[in-house]
Amino acid sequence: MGYCVLENNKKPSEFYTYEIQFGQYKYPYYLFDMLADNFIQKICSLQDVDTFVLICDKEIEDIYGNRICKQINYYAKCQIIAIPCHEYTKNLNTLGIIMESVLSYRISRKTCLIALGGGICGNIVGLAAGLLFRGIRFIHIPTTLMAILDSVLSLKQAINSVYGKNLVGMFKKPEMVITSVEFLYTLKKKEIISGMCEVIKNSLAISPKDINILMQKIKCDLNFDIPDYLYFIDSSIKAKTKVMNQDPYEKNMALVLEYGHTIGHAIELASKQQLTHGESIGIGMVYAAKISVDMGYLTQHDLNIHKVMLQKLGARTCVPKSVDKDTILGFIRHDNKRGYLKPNDEYVQMVLLKSLGTPVVHSDSIITMVKEDLIKCAIMYN
Repeated sequence: MGYCVLENNKKPSEFYTYEIQFGQYKYPYYLFDMLADNFIQKICSLQDVDTFVLICDKEIEDIYGNRICKQINYYAKCQIIAIPCHEYTKNLNTLGIIMESVLSYRISRKTCLIALGGGICGNIVGLAAGLLFRGIRFIHIPTTLMAILDSVLSLKQAINSVYGKNLVGMFKKPEMVITSVEFLYTLKKKEIISGMCEVIKNSLAISPKDINILMQKIKCDLNFDIPDYLYFIDSSIKAKTKVMNQDPYEKNMALVLEYGHTIGHAIELASKQQLTHGESIGIGMVYAAKISVDMGYLTQHDLNIHKVMLQKLGARTCVPKSVDKDTILGFIRHDNKRGYLKPNDEYVQMVLLKSLGTPVVHSDSIITMVKEDLIKCAIMYN
């Protein structure tokens, strides 16, 4: 199995421990209930490290960054670098600034980078770690719901190009993931919605048995308690490791994780920060489901389930009028799933479902060729 709970301690300041396995790659995932001293000790227990460099999202530098850096310094040398983390800063320029800043501290091959923030921070830092000295170690400390239950459960590290999302990157394993439910207390509502859209995606695309439970737990006021969050995180870990256990590079069945992403990524970029990653993926799933209905795979009932779950959460189910549809199509043409099948200028390669939890398969590939006209029609759908 690619997933197991090794510890399940429920005392104050204790934690759940998961062992994450993707193919031959393994790393521990520690989920604490609060940022107590043993949280920091777990980071500093990493062997053969001579210094840490904590790279954090500038927005949480004063909330968590300086505090965690100071606590690490009780046990080991630690420097801090704060960076702006937005889709438009997830680029080569920011990557270069990070690497030059890290090198200015006279790091060594025994330096370990720490990514403190959401998925954007984790992706950039993971890529920097893969490039510095041709590869040094790094730790994920995800602080958003999206990062906690999605982006750190992958080997993918990447930055954006002007042509699209995540077009420049590599696969690299973190030494550990360590996080806390405490981080979720300071999130904005839009960030909770963003993470929950990925939870919904996992249920629709991988684990439809979770749909009824999710329907009961989803609340429009987003007033989730700790048991709710533990369920969301646990179910997401199970779903992602289920499909990635034998597919660490996400080339075969794990591509189902890209459900809603081909159109969703394009919507996210075209919206120019108006929409979060998760909400864009939510809309992308609705459009992918609409295409699946039009192509004779999903039923109208299945499409309605997509919409009801997202609407109950308070997430959008269609693109706002302010987002240019032609811009969306332009980004779709540069989606990073190109190359799995023979290219055709009139078609787009994307993941579709033939039933909830089951992707469409063509010639042992779960990538489907979709006519661009069908995508245009879907984007106009409300």
